[in-house]
Amino acid sequence: METRRNLEIFRASAGSGKTFILAVKYIALLIKQPDAYKHIVAVTFTNKATGEMKERILSQLYGIAFDLPSSNDYMEKMLLAHPTLKREEISARAKIALNLILHDYGHFRIQTIDSFFQSVLRGLAKELELNGDVEFSLNGEELLDDAIDTYIKRLEEGSAEIKQIINFVEDNLNNNKTWRVEKAIKNFAHNLLKEEYQERGADLRKEIDD
Repeated sequence: METRRNLEIFRASAGSGKTFILAVKYIALLIKQPDAYKHIVAVTFTNKATGEMKERILSQLYGIAFDLPSSNDYMEKMLLAHPTLKREEISARAKIALNLILHDYGHFRIQTIDSFFQSVLRGLAKELELNGDVEFSLNGEELLDDAIDTYIKRLEEGSAEIKQIINFVEDNLNNNKTWRVEKAIKNFAHNLLKEEYQERGADLRKEIDD
C-alpha cells in the first residue's frame, strides 16, 4: 500500500519568522526520531543562511535538552507537535539527537542549492561508473545570459516592461550612452545573484518589515 505524504508550503517575507518555522519543523522530526537528520536534506540560497540554520537547530536542541528559558518557544512547539510526550521525554530525545549529530556531523545536511546539486551529480557519476576525478561546473552566468536573451525576445509590444526599456534607452541616448540594454540588464542581474547582494537585500527587507 502506497503511503501518501502531505506537502507543506510556507510563504513569507523577510523577517517574518521563516527560520523559526523551518527550525521547529526540523527539530520536531528529530524529537520523533533522533537520527532522522540522516534522512533530511535542507537547502538554502546562501552560505550565510546555511550557517544560521545549523546554528539555530543545534542551539535550540541544546536549549530543549536542558530546558533553558531561551528555548521555551521551541519547547512549546514540540509539546504541540508531540502531544503524547511529556516535557522530560522531549528533553531526553533532544539530547540524544544533539549527541548523534555532533558525533556524525557529516550527515547533518543543510547546504546551499548549488552544493546540493553538486552532490546529486557526483552520486549520479558514481552510478554511471565515471572517473572518480570527474568535476562539475555550474556556469550560472552563462545560464543567466541565456535567460535574459530569452526574456528580451519574448517581451510583448505595449507591455510595462517594454515601456521601461524604451525609457531606459531614451535616457541613455540623451546622455550620449549606448542604446543597447542587454549588457546593463545582465550586469544588474549578475549583481543580484552575488551572495553579498542577496544578504544585503534580505537585511534591507527585514528593516522595512520591522
